[in-house]
Amino acid sequence: MLAIGLISGKKVNRSSVGSLIFAGGHVSSPTLTFSVFAAWMWTTSIIGAAETYALYGVMGPVAYVSGACIAFAGLIAFIAFLRRTVPRSPIWLDFIRQRYGLRSKQFYYIFAVIVPAYVLIEQGVGIGFILEEFYGSAFRLLSFLSVMLALVIVFSGGMKSTLAVEGITAGMILLVFFAGMAMVLSGGLSGEDITSMIHWLLFGGGLGQVLMPAIKYFVTAIVIASGQIVFDPAWYFNANLVGNTRKMAGSFALGGILLWGGTSLIAAIYLGWTVSAGGNVMDSFAGPAKAVFSVAMIFIGVSTIVHYLMGTFGIFTIDLHRMLGNAVIAGDRQQGRRDGSQTEQTDEGSADRRQIVFGRVMLVAFGIFCACMTIALQNVSLLSIDIFCAIFFAAPCVPLVIG
Repeated sequence: MLAIGLISGKKVNRSSVGSLIFAGGHVSSPTLTFSVFAAWMWTTSIIGAAETYALYGVMGPVAYVSGACIAFAGLIAFIAFLRRTVPRSPIWLDFIRQRYGLRSKQFYYIFAVIVPAYVLIEQGVGIGFILEEFYGSAFRLLSFLSVMLALVIVFSGGMKSTLAVEGITAGMILLVFFAGMAMVLSGGLSGEDITSMIHWLLFGGGLGQVLMPAIKYFVTAIVIASGQIVFDPAWYFNANLVGNTRKMAGSFALGGILLWGGTSLIAAIYLGWTVSAGGNVMDSFAGPAKAVFSVAMIFIGVSTIVHYLMGTFGIFTIDLHRMLGNAVIAGDRQQGRRDGSQTEQTDEGSADRRQIVFGRVMLVAFGIFCACMTIALQNVSLLSIDIFCAIFFAAPCVPLVIG
């Protein structure tokens, strides 16, 4: 994964914001589809969704996945709206300033940074949890290194490295998924097994007893997913990689709803069924399957971390630098009027270089902070992190979307 990121990063003009942040401005629809699919597929999408079966039976994964898909559809509609309203702005922060004012934009900056921090910390925790459960590895060390690995990838190649890593991850996810399905179907899954699975789904999962709680969780899942994605700047940078809004919406829907929803739902239900007698989700794997699942989950976790680091890198480089720079320029002009001097004009290339240096410094500080935070969350349920943090972040979505 590191090699893929570094090799793809060699083609990037590291002194150009357009190349480093927007990958030159044009990517194909399939590339964007796989990028969205890999970025939206978290370690929580498998482990967290499978954990919900213990609470709500088969309706748990159904509520989890369908709620997230509805929230993602809302994100697509929101991005399409922003492209019509503020077509020259790559992210939603300028819409906040235009509609609510500068102070509101400064307030919402908190969420533009904290939401990516929460998600990528969660993914680092997920990677450490899996490797600790399977191999007894050092949770803290591996969680820390997973974030640092992603940091190196984004730092070296920006958006092009991000797209390359996400493309490879998407291919691996689909390969492991279809290979696993083939092994299950050809590995002696008899008619009796299928009947047993259907019986468990309908009755063993407690469908009648958990239906109403599952419906409530479905609503919660929509709120949770909305809090996770609306404030994530990376989705808006991804959307700007395709100029046509219809192509953008199609790629987002295919990757974030159809591909993600199908694989997450089937995997979560199967894992829930295999451990219906009790035990841990991790107990479902042994031998080669354990190794394959571990590698796949590492790729999933790191690619998601890369996605969120790329988003913060983008807002640091473009928006935060511009906002702080405007304040400095205003101060310089005021001072110039006082002493009769004039501010020096610089060319576009030097402006890009200053932006990139600023963005990279902020990216490194942000990445190291998040890597350190993963160490403190050992033995904490991924589902618990999801529910607690995302509901908190979802509250500010209401005035943003309604406004």
